Amino acid sequence: MSRLTLFQKAVIILLLLLLPTALIYSYSNYVTEQVIIEDIHSRNVNRLEVSVNQFESDLDQISQFIVALSIDSDISSLRNIDLYSPFEAVALKEDVSEKLRTYQQLSKLLVDVTIYMPNNDNAITTMPNFPDIPENLSNSWRYIESNNREHDYFIRHVRYPINNMVIGNEVIIEARVYAQSLREHLDELVTTNENEAFLFHNDFGTIAPERTNSTLTESINHQLQGSSGTLNVHHNGVQYLVSYVESEALDWVLIDFFPLDELLKPVYTSRYLLYTSVVLMILFGVISGWLLYKKIHIPIRDLSHAVHKIKQADYSVRITAEHNNEFYKLTRGFNEMAQQIQTLIEQVYEEKIRSQDAFLKLMQAQINPHFLYNCLFYIKNMAKVQQTEAVEKMALHLGHYFRYRTRVEDEKTTLLEEIELVEHFLSIHALRKKSLTYLISVPREMYAIEIPRLLIQPIVENAIVHGIDSVIGKSYIHISGKVNQNSYVIIVEDNGIGLSDIEMNNLTIKLEDDEVLKDSYGLRNVHQRLQKKYGGESGIYLSKSEHGGLKVKLIWHMARID
Repeated sequence: MSRLTLFQKAVIILLLLLLPTALIYSYSNYVTEQVIIEDIHSRNVNRLEVSVNQFESDLDQISQFIVALSIDSDISSLRNIDLYSPFEAVALKEDVSEKLRTYQQLSKLLVDVTIYMPNNDNAITTMPNFPDIPENLSNSWRYIESNNREHDYFIRHVRYPINNMVIGNEVIIEARVYAQSLREHLDELVTTNENEAFLFHNDFGTIAPERTNSTLTESINHQLQGSSGTLNVHHNGVQYLVSYVESEALDWVLIDFFPLDELLKPVYTSRYLLYTSVVLMILFGVISGWLLYKKIHIPIRDLSHAVHKIKQADYSVRITAEHNNEFYKLTRGFNEMAQQIQTLIEQVYEEKIRSQDAFLKLMQAQINPHFLYNCLFYIKNMAKVQQTEAVEKMALHLGHYFRYRTRVEDEKTTLLEEIELVEHFLSIHALRKKSLTYLISVPREMYAIEIPRLLIQPIVENAIVHGIDSVIGKSYIHISGKVNQNSYVIIVEDNGIGLSDIEMNNLTIKLEDDEVLKDSYGLRNVHQRLQKKYGGESGIYLSKSEHGGLKVKLIWHMARID
């Protein structure tokens, strides 16, 4: 957490405030929805149980009526109707018919009652046409399908005598309850425009109002489990809440269903309000985050980047800030500070350059008194012994050498002129020290290369002063050159006393030091001039020479001198 930026921390805090609120609201809405669904399930099952009980109660009344008819005195008289006169027989039948019509009108269901007397052709019925004598009697309610679905019915029989012991003629009482009356009763269960109810049997299918969706009822029927319960059914992208209860008297299942969305409209409205409020909170959070990012994070980030660039010595960096921003004073102060630092750095840098140039010109113009004294002393001694040729050579080399060293107006030269200077310098030392020999093997194609003045001579001088002056016997200096793919190389080797690994490492470190040192100033000056002029890996590299002394390698890239 400590590595996060201020903006990231603020965004995380904002999310920690919004997310719990959204989660609590969502959970509360979910719990409310589940409670409502469970309550609706319970109420629907109870409502269906009441309806089934009402069905069974109506059917039980019919069953009790036909049982009562079976023991009625007039029905008993019908068994011996052949003993009555025609008038009495007609009157008896009329009384029985009146009882049947009266009950038919009082029944809540559409019912027809028929009395059969199998031992004769007499029958009494409330139906328009006399039905055929039933072949199979049903002691419980049984569903009968007809050619016309509208005329399907439930049937039940009672015969007298009930104990199946025939005493005289047998009487069979039949009750038919039509499916159409059940459909009318199902319509009464419909409480809304979306609510529908139907009866279902595995063998006979459904009894349902005409407007009932048949494909939906088939989908529901395939998912029923147990004698009663509730379930959710998805059909054509709509979720339906289904409740069902089985009727033991009919062996049919009463099913009620309606779209769950209609029931949960208030919950959905609350949920939509919740989602809208959450979206608005997130939107406000995003706007707040964006304002926080633009007004606070970006200025802090720009200020941090600017400070980092200042740390990397890029003093030209400036920050752009809005005038109505709280960071305006801070950024304006930073810009003023950066401008002052840049001005001071440029002034110091220019002064340092001028100082270095002046010091370099001073070094060029400076004549080593000891070197000059030795040369003049040599000329004096040779003049005494009348060695005019030696005097002439020393004077000639000394003149060329000092003319080149004292020409400070031009900072550039060619490699050829620098080699000629080195050759004069070595010739002077060779005249004074007969044991000194040297070899210059620089390719001629390098002669025209333009380089800074006094690039090689300080290296050669260092090799003589610190390397071969202390050598007893023959001393040797070799100067060579080569052209690499993208750089030039000049190598100065000697057979002097050389340096140990520790001394060579210390000298390499001193080459990078900005402090003006008396020791090895010539090497450090050449090294840093090469680096500043050519960059990259340009500079001086030290190693042990095959001749036994020190090997100094000057490398500079093929770049134009500034």
